[in-house]
Amino acid sequence: MTIIDEALRLRQQIQAEDDVSVSIGLFGQPGAGKSSLINALIGQDLSAVSVRNDTTTGREEYKWNGLTLVDLPGYDTKRFPADKYVSQFGILDFDLLLCVFDGKFHAADTTLFHDIMSRGKVALFVRTKHDALYQPDKSVAELEDDVTANVAEQIGSAHKVFFTSSRNRHGLDQLERAIRDKLEPAKRDRWLRATKAHTDEYLSEKKVLCERRVVMAAGLALASGAASAFVPIPGANLAVDVPVLMNLFQFLRETYGLTNFNTIHLRATPMMAPAVNSVVRYATTDGILLLLAQFASKQTAQNLAKFIPFVGSAIAGTVGFGIVYQAGHSYLAVCHQVAESILHRELDA
Repeated sequence: MTIIDEALRLRQQIQAEDDVSVSIGLFGQPGAGKSSLINALIGQDLSAVSVRNDTTTGREEYKWNGLTLVDLPGYDTKRFPADKYVSQFGILDFDLLLCVFDGKFHAADTTLFHDIMSRGKVALFVRTKHDALYQPDKSVAELEDDVTANVAEQIGSAHKVFFTSSRNRHGLDQLERAIRDKLEPAKRDRWLRATKAHTDEYLSEKKVLCERRVVMAAGLALASGAASAFVPIPGANLAVDVPVLMNLFQFLRETYGLTNFNTIHLRATPMMAPAVNSVVRYATTDGILLLLAQFASKQTAQNLAKFIPFVGSAIAGTVGFGIVYQAGHSYLAVCHQVAESILHRELDA
């Protein structure tokens, strides 16, 4: 397979992964905290997310990095009768649904849940505002058992309930993992890319995903550059497709939630200032060229055979691939460091 063939294959593979989307519908009582839950899952303020409040359909739609999360209106009301609800809101088109509540179930929620389940759709129960779960004569564990028992009584069968708090992040990691496990395999990586890490383990899983993308994007940037002589790297007999690397670096920032340069410094610990500066500095075309030049000047012999299954021998066997890969991996490293610093600061708060 020639380097041009490899470039085409990598471009198609990356595009196919980027085209994957995930849609989640949230239904339940007004005031149950659905919007706050969405905000906590994606790790972004609602004002920074694409929001559409459609007064005609009564639904609020939030889009972020391949995710579409929809806050659905009340079921079986005068405006939205039960016999039209499923078709009107495209319930069957969602990848899965979340039944969100902060008190006892409403009869309408129970009816909709049974309707959803009868059609083969997956729905998870989410009890929000866990931080407010309190009763003087009972422990939190006992109160959780009471809520779970109430759900079973209302639904007619036992179901796991996920207890979450958007205020102190309780249970969010468990919910994110449960949603991911219920998705089709092709959609799980998209969910991991777009949702916020609430634990070091989740952050590490993001890193594994990013490392794979670095390999593919480095191979594509080199192969495309060699085929079309895009941009020469100063100090190296090498040309790369810089827009591919621009997209890669954006991918890394989005996956780690580092999209707002104005707030990264405030969120990370002060000792991370040099790493934060690198995240910002190398986000531009000039920054990428500078980073590539740095690695070109200190390129050393490496065994890159382990990357052949991902990019092919025509690419992995070149010195240029080692340069581009090291540059991409170094940017991944600083993004991970900054994201880790932000996470630890949030957990200590």
